[in-house]
Amino acid sequence: MLLLVCGMHRSGSTLVWQIARQLVDGRPGLRNPRGIATAEYPKAAADDSDLLMAKVHFRPALNREHFPDTGAKYLYTYRDPRDVVASLYRKGRAKPGDPERGARNSRLIVRRELRGDEFWTSRKHVWIGKYEDFRDDVPGLVRALANFLEVEVDDATVAQIVADNDLATQEKRAVAAKAHGVDDDLRVTSNHITDGREGAWRDTLTDEELVAIEAEGGRWLVEHGYTVETAVGKRKTLDLREPVEYQPKHASTDDRASRISGDAGDMPAALLPLAAAGVLSLAAVVSAGRNRGSSSLLWAAATVCGVAGAYCLGRDDQRPADLVAAVRRRIGR
Repeated sequence: MLLLVCGMHRSGSTLVWQIARQLVDGRPGLRNPRGIATAEYPKAAADDSDLLMAKVHFRPALNREHFPDTGAKYLYTYRDPRDVVASLYRKGRAKPGDPERGARNSRLIVRRELRGDEFWTSRKHVWIGKYEDFRDDVPGLVRALANFLEVEVDDATVAQIVADNDLATQEKRAVAAKAHGVDDDLRVTSNHITDGREGAWRDTLTDEELVAIEAEGGRWLVEHGYTVETAVGKRKTLDLREPVEYQPKHASTDDRASRISGDAGDMPAALLPLAAAGVLSLAAVVSAGRNRGSSSLLWAAATVCGVAGAYCLGRDDQRPADLVAAVRRRIGR
């Protein structure tokens, strides 16, 4: 049999691993070596006398044939992808401006994690755990895993497993891993423990990184109960959200929120420079027969405004149709 712990990075999969490892302790044929090739998974799944327990994160190079449905159980965890990216950056101690960060890398990380989400949740026998739900309910997590793994547990066993995996204990394990290496049973690394707060991404991600993440994963976020905050995230999920009565914003709205949310009338940033380009172009045509010098200056100004508008469209991942829709919504209000 194959028991595979998988999930998004930084989504509590190590905690799930530790609990599951305790729940199956003593089972005949149990083994959980690190570094085993995924090509060995099908053979273990087909062998009733084997109980291979492994832990893996998704990567595009994984071979789907190595992950069978028959003879295998999967324990999958997921989390707000914004917190996934932020936690990876904190774990690597990457500050804003670091080459490992930025909008492009943030987008690619989310793309990989969401491909993994589809990969793992499509398995036949899969337990799915949302980090934000089980993080503060470890007893409930123990019971849910025990039920899925068909292991009977009493209150005393649950309490013992919870005590064995509390935060203070995990921090000690991280220190031990730094001194002695990673324990095969525990899988805690030296820099494993970071800020596990829900929404901690707000203190880590830059505006550009946040926009890139919600451009890539906005629909997935809303479909899984999270709230998008950027203009591009809201546009991409407009059909998934309930209509909201317009409420005028006050001048005291937080600067960061105003820059990235688009709530201030939901008017795209590209609208103003493009409108100015249109007005200047018209003025240039009108003055062409009267004053060639003024006309040339007006054409130059129109070109600059047009370029600025095009930049805003590209930056915010907008299409010209978005501008028309935004104006129509504003007029409709």
